[in-house]
Amino acid sequence: MDFPEIALILLVAFIFLGPEKMMELATKMGELLRKIRETWDELRYQMYVENINKKVLEEQEEIQSTEEATHEVKEDGTTGTTQDASDGTSERTEKQTD
Repeated sequence: MDFPEIALILLVAFIFLGPEKMMELATKMGELLRKIRETWDELRYQMYVENINKKVLEEQEEIQSTEEATHEVKEDGTTGTTQDASDGTSERTEKQTD
């Protein structure tokens, strides 16, 4: 809608409704638009929070699956690459003396 169309609609409404009814209508329209805007903002906020919660759950699942995989590898005893020894060698390697 262009400005001339809106002006024409307002002029016709003013003629049929009169100034008092126009003020009441404008007040009610303002309240309605405010409620719509508040509802829309609340909906957007809830969608944002839901998206954040989804990402957090995905991260937790990823961490949990990584921990389970690490736990399974440790139970198998197939790893020997950790460097816990004070001289920098891995746990399962013997220090060579020359």
